[in-house]
Parts: sequence; structure tokens; C-alpha cells
Amino acid sequence: MTKQFDQISEATFSCLAAKLKSQGMEMSGHSGYLSKNGISLDYAFDAAAQTLTIENLEVGFPATMIGMSTEKILGILEKAIEDCRG
Repeated sequence: MTKQFDQISEATFSCLAAKLKSQGMEMSGHSGYLSKNGISLDYAFDAAAQTLTIENLEVGFPATMIGMSTEKILGILEKAIEDCRG
């Protein structure tokens, strides 16, 4: 599963990274791997193209116990990105 977010400026990416860090998920650099509480994903930010690509999103235990799913995680990311664009 791959999801690409467009029109992601450096400032939007930095804002998103700060939001995720406050939740205990640290984006180190423009690409990498995040994993916390059963949620894992690969991410790649392309500053020139202003895109953020999310790949290999998986949601397992214990996140599934609180009703999390890949769709829900993508929704949370979309909301956070919109807030950062604000």
C-alpha cells in the first residue's frame, strides 16, 4: 500500500514531524521508518517535488485493540498535514 501526499512544503513536513514527535514517533531526516505501538510505516519526503510518500503502512497489536486501521492512520496523517498547511 502506497499513499502519496502532494503540495508538502519543507515547513509542512517540519510541522508534521513535530506533531508525530509529540506522539513519540520521530521522523529522523527526509526518509526512514517509523514504528510505535503496532503501527509501522516507511516514509520519504521529496522537497523538490513537494511530496510525502507513505509505504508499507501496517497496523497491528496493540493499535488494533483501540480500533486503529490503515485507513484511520491515513486519515490522521491527512488531518495533521492540513493543520500544518493552515
